Amino acid sequence: MHLLMLGLDSSLLGDPHGNTVARHIEYAKRVGQISVIVYNPASAPKSITHLSDRLIVYPTNVRTPYLFPWAAYRLGVRIHRRQRADLITTQDPFATGLIGLWLKWRLRIPLNVQSHSHFFENPDWVAEHPLRNRALQAIGKFVVRRADTLRVLSEREKAICVRQGIAPHRVTVLTAPTDVGSFAPPVAPERIAELRRELGITPDAPVLLWVGLPTRAKNVELLLEAYRAIRAARPRARLVMAGDFNGRPDFAQRAQSEGVILPGRVDYASLPAYYQLAAIYVHSSRYEGVPRVLIEALAAGTPVVATDHLGASEVVRPGETGLLTPHTPDALAEAVIALLDDPVRAAAMGAAGQRDVLERFDYERQLDRVVETYRETLRIAGRS
Repeated sequence: MHLLMLGLDSSLLGDPHGNTVARHIEYAKRVGQISVIVYNPASAPKSITHLSDRLIVYPTNVRTPYLFPWAAYRLGVRIHRRQRADLITTQDPFATGLIGLWLKWRLRIPLNVQSHSHFFENPDWVAEHPLRNRALQAIGKFVVRRADTLRVLSEREKAICVRQGIAPHRVTVLTAPTDVGSFAPPVAPERIAELRRELGITPDAPVLLWVGLPTRAKNVELLLEAYRAIRAARPRARLVMAGDFNGRPDFAQRAQSEGVILPGRVDYASLPAYYQLAAIYVHSSRYEGVPRVLIEALAAGTPVVATDHLGASEVVRPGETGLLTPHTPDALAEAVIALLDDPVRAAAMGAAGQRDVLERFDYERQLDRVVETYRETLRIAGRS
């Protein structure tokens, strides 16, 4: 199969997030051939990148994002003429989804659309940019109703799509594969002790961890408020927030003044040590698709406390592998303090969470399931 993929994330062209490159190389091995078209600005031009003999990434190098749809459409047609594509997949239901729909009509091949967050029936997302996001919702609904199949991250998101008029058999629930096995092996105690020294954390201080990009949906302000309450009750607790805060200098300054440790963006290979350093992983998002950081933390054996939203409830088994709370600082702080005060219960949750995610989110099986969604799309479209 030759798969034509459309995306906005140019990390495949360099500086990848997590295991993005490795994951797509594995997809390509299973599919046969993948050609990826990605947005890239002309101000930082990139060349066509061969990540393997089966995976080629094509940058659009456009002067403005508004030119991306036309550039990606034309590039898709040219790639198809050189080597006939069997299927189109898009990494969102909006910009790339619309381009994918145009290519579906032009090339007469099936379309699979992916939705990696919670967009439909989500007032929090709409409120971030009311005019733009209402328009995107309209585009997204138009696209997904005309796609051959749709992949979402949770059963609750599937139910929303069914309410939008999409036949249930056309919607697959599947998270982005996470290499859970790489987080499970115990990190050497010497490395954990070294990391404590690097971060300036004393051996007796319980560590709370957050990992990510501080977008509005992540609601890091709520986490900081909760941390104030936690430190007032348990002064030795330290919060580590690993991520790129260059775009949030005001928040970074405020957080550091409250005693938060900001190590910057952490290399993917170093993340297991951070997770295993932590007594609790704390998550404060308003909404997400399925937070892979929760899967990674549990794979490392770290119990989690998270605000209750559609994606978190897909990962955490409340009371068994972690705690889900209302979206208030007091509720989040109360849950964290409860686990800090009961390390036996916290350890049992971490162990149960590790067993659970290593089984449910097995990496090889998840990779196979992603590829199966492409084959299923061909079957539904009558192409196999």
